[in-house]
Amino acid sequence: MVVPLTALTLLCLHLQPIYTNADAVKILNPGDVVYDDVQVFGVVNMAVILECGAVMPDVYIWGFTRPGTDTIKAVVYDFGNGPRIQPLAATLGALAVISNSASLSIDRLPRAAQGLYTCQAFSETLSGPEFHYYYVRLTVRVPVSKPYVLLSDASPVEGSLVVLRCGLGNGTAPIVYVWEHERRGSPVTIIAQSNSSLVTVSHVNRNHTGWSPFKSPSLQSPPADGPDTPQINVTPSSMTERGYSALERETVLLLCQAQSNPPSQYTWYYNNSQVYGGSSFIINKILRMHTGKYACLAHNTELDTSSIKSINLTVYCESDDPIIGL
Repeated sequence: MVVPLTALTLLCLHLQPIYTNADAVKILNPGDVVYDDVQVFGVVNMAVILECGAVMPDVYIWGFTRPGTDTIKAVVYDFGNGPRIQPLAATLGALAVISNSASLSIDRLPRAAQGLYTCQAFSETLSGPEFHYYYVRLTVRVPVSKPYVLLSDASPVEGSLVVLRCGLGNGTAPIVYVWEHERRGSPVTIIAQSNSSLVTVSHVNRNHTGWSPFKSPSLQSPPADGPDTPQINVTPSSMTERGYSALERETVLLLCQAQSNPPSQYTWYYNNSQVYGGSSFIINKILRMHTGKYACLAHNTELDTSSIKSINLTVYCESDDPIIGL
């Protein structure tokens, strides 16, 4: 996995390794840099995945730029000897590198995690070196909560104009405000729906009186969708032809994440039997009897849609050789 480089500058970090003629990589034609630009939406206190390509590169570095600034600061890098998470990552949530990839998972998202993430990746292939530059623009949304209604006149005179405003305790755009009117013995009717928190009723009359003259507005998040196919991260672990492997008596973390709006609910299965509910499944002091098939089901409760992904996990005692028998 280690690729000696004659010179590579990533985010102003200059790599100048010591090498011999026997192990040097001669970059004769670096080719074009491939750029990718994606928008990712997360929800505060939930989890999100930031992808840096589908294949593990030889070298990569993640940077972060806060909104309103031009400064790029390093978050994590891997020059071939494993990821090195930088102090800045602690301010962005529970950040981890997904096993056998350059992608990031961030759990318990704070609002401070919103901004531009850049992943610069380098790989040496049979056809020559490849460079990829990923822009990941993360928006952290806050769920709508504590709506309340303010009226310009709580006891209006018939024929006058009344303005109603919907206030929020929390919530980030885009928000759709749906105003409903309910009268005793009559069905609920929608009188206004827009992205404005204000609604105006001109020439108010007694017909606008009701059991509750104006019901608190319904507040809607962006259109529901998902869940995407879950991604499973196993820590600590290694990969074999059979799947993931871990050593007996280790504490193993299985993390499942899937993009979804509203956020998914997660259920873990072991050999087709339900064993846990939640995105993070921890097995303390894992034993060889825990070898088997683990599956994570992500469920969108609003759409009643689900997606599932499974992995094989083999547990070895320290004296076993995972390679034997493959």
